[in-house]
Amino acid sequence: MTFLAPPKVVAATTSDIAPSSSFDAVIAVYSDLADLQPTFSALAAQASIDKSFGSEITLVADSQAPGGRMVLAPTGSLSGDTDDVRKFQEITKAATKRAIAAGAVAPVLFFPSKIDSEDYVKHVEVSLLAAMAAAFEPIDVREHFDKVGKVQQCGIQTIGVVAPGFSEERLAFANAVEIGRRVAKDTGSPNCERMAPPKFTEYIQDYFKNKPNVKVTVIDDINTILKEYPLLHAVARCSLPVARHHPRVVQLEYRSPDQSQVKENLYFIGKGVTYDTGGADIKAGGVMRGMSRDKCGASASAGFMATVAELNPKHINVTVKLGLVRNSVGSDAYVSDEVIYSRAGLRVLVGNTDAEGRMVMTDLLCEAKEQILNDRKQGIHIPSRLFTVATLTGHAIRAYGNYGITLDNGPARKAGISQRIQAGGHLLADPFEISTLRREDYQMVSPGTNSEDVCQANDKASSATARGHQFPMAFMAVASGVSKYGLDKPAKDQIAYTHLDIAGSAEELSAKGLSLPEVTGNPVPAFASAFLL
Repeated sequence: MTFLAPPKVVAATTSDIAPSSSFDAVIAVYSDLADLQPTFSALAAQASIDKSFGSEITLVADSQAPGGRMVLAPTGSLSGDTDDVRKFQEITKAATKRAIAAGAVAPVLFFPSKIDSEDYVKHVEVSLLAAMAAAFEPIDVREHFDKVGKVQQCGIQTIGVVAPGFSEERLAFANAVEIGRRVAKDTGSPNCERMAPPKFTEYIQDYFKNKPNVKVTVIDDINTILKEYPLLHAVARCSLPVARHHPRVVQLEYRSPDQSQVKENLYFIGKGVTYDTGGADIKAGGVMRGMSRDKCGASASAGFMATVAELNPKHINVTVKLGLVRNSVGSDAYVSDEVIYSRAGLRVLVGNTDAEGRMVMTDLLCEAKEQILNDRKQGIHIPSRLFTVATLTGHAIRAYGNYGITLDNGPARKAGISQRIQAGGHLLADPFEISTLRREDYQMVSPGTNSEDVCQANDKASSATARGHQFPMAFMAVASGVSKYGLDKPAKDQIAYTHLDIAGSAEELSAKGLSLPEVTGNPVPAFASAFLL
């Protein structure tokens, strides 16, 4: 595995948008073409004969620009009720691709004016992230180029930024976020064989081996997985005859270099179902397609840790737990009506084997809960936050389209965790909707007989089930034992738990032709904005 580092990014100056610059193209990002004319006077003549000039992406030959070329990237209105920073993301990514097509290898992003709006305080970072995204090829593409001896298609080597008040610190933050997104995309996008659990694990081990501030622990012994994570093992059971599909549990640990400054302990549990057939409740009718992307929760969690490793923050400790399995189908598949004991000792009645994501994460959630409780026994009372991150339900897309969804339990709601994620995502073009965990969600998973303690799922697709993206969180809270540490406990005994369903935001909803959609790397930007800034 060879990780593809982002292009070199530099905070440039106005002298770098001159013809003698070392850059070879200007990508001008603006809302009003008039803002460009003091710097590039040749634009005025074109604008005088064409009222539509500058209203869409345009490649312009301009002797005043480095490389003699400029790509106009107009955002359009920024003041409408529904306008947000994604306008910068979308136009800059498209404009960078146009510059690449024109032959540029060192474009400079030019922002002619300052934007005084709290909604756009990170618009330069968003644009830079978009430019770096345009210059990215996933690992399977890079490996193909290596195999056939071709040069990588995208040759972007350097990206400059000329913007009022843009600093090296802001540039470093954006670069770290992009590194995290690239780890997320590398592990999230490839096909189910390229990133089967053992190979996913190898990628993680290889990437973090040069990151001394992150400790990597891998559990690959099947008997240990059966004992410690019985629900995860049930999902993986049918994959065991195929060694290359064997499950893995991976833990990544980051500890602040100055524990006296730590304000939060963050635990992220990522769903890494490298392929989801649906199991015995098979995904029929073509809906299995795209299920190689059911690992994006684990990918994003690992990606966030890569960003953490770059920035080395002092104010947080971070633990990431990845449940990596293949939900195969066959004679040893777990089936509906089975009752399986969770790590927390609760009897789980299986209702649908295609509800495997909650099974994969629940015992890891329980383990994280145990670690919090153990810290408290040792007198460590730093606020701790639990997160499950998953492409969990089709209902998430039915309810909110291509937005991530965040839900809090009572203690997390009181701590404003979902609000932080939503606010952070809003600034970095990784938007979230806040959903709500209700009593009906707990009622749905409550036992109907004395034969079980909690019910895993119903027999319908989540998209055909009322509250289909909410009640899975209730199941995980109960089956892990986290539900015992809610608002009805003393404040010192409560545990904040937030669930993120990223089925809508982990990849683009549209694709070209019959291809699979592009993986976005979200919610790495939202996490970075919420917890690292």
